[in-house]
Amino acid sequence: MMIKINARESVEIVSGVFVSVISDSGSKYYSWDELTEKQVECFSGMSDEIKKVYKNYKDCITI
Repeated sequence: MMIKINARESVEIVSGVFVSVISDSGSKYYSWDELTEKQVECFSGMSDEIKKVYKNYKDCITI
């Protein structure tokens, strides 16, 4: 899942595999195995919340 935070920041989350944080200062790749338990909770929660928002609003999105 790619989450565009704003024009300069994005987060890519592939649960159980990796997280990539992309910003003006560069990108940082984190293997899921090297994340702390707190970071796993944070990124998993972020992914879950975005999925909920998308599910609630996907009917009004026209592509």
